[in-house]
Amino acid sequence: MPNIYWYYGLIVIGAVITVYTMYKKRNVFDLFSYFVFATAWSWIGEAVVLFALNAYAYKPGLYSDPFAENIIGHIIATTGLWSSTAISVMVFQLSYRWIGLISIVFMLVEVLFLKEGVYTHHWWHTYMTGIVTFIYMMTMKKWYSIVNGKRHKSPRIITFWTISWIILQTPSSVLMLFGKQFFHVNWVENIYRDSTLFSGFLYHVCMAVIVIFCIYIPKKKYWNVVPFFILLLGDVILLNMKILVFHDDWKLSYLICIRAASLLFLY
Repeated sequence: MPNIYWYYGLIVIGAVITVYTMYKKRNVFDLFSYFVFATAWSWIGEAVVLFALNAYAYKPGLYSDPFAENIIGHIIATTGLWSSTAISVMVFQLSYRWIGLISIVFMLVEVLFLKEGVYTHHWWHTYMTGIVTFIYMMTMKKWYSIVNGKRHKSPRIITFWTISWIILQTPSSVLMLFGKQFFHVNWVENIYRDSTLFSGFLYHVCMAVIVIFCIYIPKKKYWNVVPFFILLLGDVILLNMKILVFHDDWKLSYLICIRAASLLFLY
């Protein structure tokens, strides 16, 4: 059986969990925001462990480049399984016993993937997955309670910052997988890893801060358009510096449309 079918299985499981959660709670827009938030933090965590520390490798079998494989594998695994499970933990406020059971299930899934050769460890160990899963789910549960408590504004700002970051970062990851756009800063040799480290750890992190500042700090609504022009300026500068590189007839005008759509979606 092709490797990718195992990853399709994660998507199906995640979709079932998400649909059930939204059916029970009915508040689709609110839950979608938390889904994106949970996805963002799973991406941030895996960006450190996978792309910075090279702890393990995904093998969906779609690309010859190992880091392109990691990008698509990590998107499916974290978004399909981790985030869908997280919103159930958050909205149902599952007990620590349930979170412990979920951690065990995640470890068993990892063992199965290792056995089938669709995933491999470098220096990572399965028990670490159990520990990280428990901490992640516990944190998501607590954060949901804090944000909905509405005692402080800062948790909501942090929540929307992470949502802003992933909405800006996701198109870059997808465009990389289609071979259209890369950020080339020569931090590491592999172009996929180099591009991900720059865009995920620096460029879109800073841009997300600017977006949140313009939403929350100034009182005038026209400040909401400022991030678009800052993004445009940043992309033009990086393009002229040969850091932002286009391939296969991809153009700045196409990227501008994606930036505008991303910001409109966020607002």
